[in-house]
Amino acid sequence: MTDLWNIHTISSGALDLHCLPGIGGRLWDIEFDGQSFLFQNKDLIGLPVDLDILADLPTRSPQFGFPLWGGEKTWISPDSDWPNSAPFPVLDSGPYCTTHITPQRLGLQSQICPISHLQIERDIRLTSANRFSLRHRVTNLGATERYTGNWSVMMLNRPTCIGLETAPHDDVNTVFGDPTGRVRRHGGFCLFDCNAPQEFKTGLWNTAGRVLMRMETPVGAYVLSCVTPKPDPDDSFAHGKDFEVFNSADYAYCEAEWHSPARTLMPNESLSYQQDFEIHREKDVLSAPNTTLTDLELLSCMS
Repeated sequence: MTDLWNIHTISSGALDLHCLPGIGGRLWDIEFDGQSFLFQNKDLIGLPVDLDILADLPTRSPQFGFPLWGGEKTWISPDSDWPNSAPFPVLDSGPYCTTHITPQRLGLQSQICPISHLQIERDIRLTSANRFSLRHRVTNLGATERYTGNWSVMMLNRPTCIGLETAPHDDVNTVFGDPTGRVRRHGGFCLFDCNAPQEFKTGLWNTAGRVLMRMETPVGAYVLSCVTPKPDPDDSFAHGKDFEVFNSADYAYCEAEWHSPARTLMPNESLSYQQDFEIHREKDVLSAPNTTLTDLELLSCMS
């Protein structure tokens, strides 16, 4: 394998974050208690990368004209601005340089995209033995203003159920595909059953700024939580809603997707967004200090 495929790992106790700077500055895997939680596309691992012919790479999802590498990455919203309906190649598939390296932190920076004139910085940081944060920063280095937002896309191994608190009157928007039987409401909660290979993408409001992901493994269930700023009524979001869920019919993964508020960035202006994650075995969630009664009620609906 070439240097592009070199993995850099930061560790704290039972938690390992495996990072792939050479392919879009990805968080390649979250490993806890020896269990892997992020999807990696084994059809692509180790292949050479030519940014000019990315669509020629092997894929089981020809409906998407770009490589589905895996892991977690920063995309640029709105996707209506993407060239040929594919993420900006330099930002999604190009190598990122390392700006900070410590035993518990990795800072990454993309090249300047020649199409959008945007640059992405990613900060991946362990904050305890079971907690970590992701910080995304996009900067407009072009000569004209640009409307844009940070978009964190995490590809989770299945089977997984994703749940969050949302307003009872908030409709779940179907972006594409068929979510029939896979999305259900329970009071103020919305649950996404991503256990079967049924393609759908949906969007909704993450009103509490907290998402739970219940993930099955051979040794039992784990719960990954993510806290982000709550959406403000004055915020603008490039896709209309601030949270999306995608479930693949072609590979064994689903996606949890978080959107920062979008802004019109003037030249040299930046926009940042932070996510704070915590992971536990499901059986340990009850005694975890940051677990809320809402979390327990939501998990009872997911189990």
